[in-house]
Amino acid sequence: MTPSPPPLPEPLTSTRSATVARLRRLHDRKGRGNFGTFLAEGPDCVRAAVQAGWAKFVLASTDHELTDWVRSRGVLVTPATPRVVDAACDTSSSQGIVAECTIPPSDLGALLAEEGPVVVCDSIADPGNLGTIIRTAEAVGAAGVITTAGSVDPWNPKAVRASAGSSFRVPIAADRPIEAILAACAEAGRWTIALAGDAPDDVLPAIVRARADGHPPQELAWVVGSEAHGVSTEIRAGVDASARLPMAPAVESLNAAIALSVCLYTAAWLEVPR
Repeated sequence: MTPSPPPLPEPLTSTRSATVARLRRLHDRKGRGNFGTFLAEGPDCVRAAVQAGWAKFVLASTDHELTDWVRSRGVLVTPATPRVVDAACDTSSSQGIVAECTIPPSDLGALLAEEGPVVVCDSIADPGNLGTIIRTAEAVGAAGVITTAGSVDPWNPKAVRASAGSSFRVPIAADRPIEAILAACAEAGRWTIALAGDAPDDVLPAIVRARADGHPPQELAWVVGSEAHGVSTEIRAGVDASARLPMAPAVESLNAAIALSVCLYTAAWLEVPR
């Protein structure tokens, strides 16, 4: 018989407790780097964190519906008043639960060896965009997501929330130098395509050409830059191809996550048997 978890401690009632102070330090990249942990806020992310085995500690409002489930999986839970949970979180609406999670190790070579397309995020600055990209990557069956040095931290609380749990299931290699990314993609046999509004080819012909050269959509590495600045000149010089999404003349660009989604699903659609 599995032993019962020990009794819960008394609920935290002070927003100035040491626990809240530690969790609030994880709002910042420096704090996450110092502790080697990050926050997963809300039921979906906490559930995914526990299932992945990354959750070290959970702070939950008293009588939260996930408390017994989290404890049954051997994760320490401290109850608290809703005000205390909100104070620990990056968002003002925490849904009553937050987990402190271990930042996982990453292996760029192993990521690139997995089956499925790869996404390279070049200087993406908005955490919501990055989280949406990670979520889309999982939806399309991507091998993983890579970010260049200077991109927003994928373990930023907003990025983790925007991923809706995908951050715990999609391999992520963060803060890699551009030259290392391009060299690793070439070594892994990945065909790199950068999205750029001034590229000579549309996305569809670029995909078809890559496939004709022996690189099916599952072997592509898509590079997307920030909406404000696009893909860097260093990456543009080192990729195998650049491509643009056709748009009406009055539209200058699309949100990075939306543009990438169109490309990933276009490539996947071409692989569907007819």
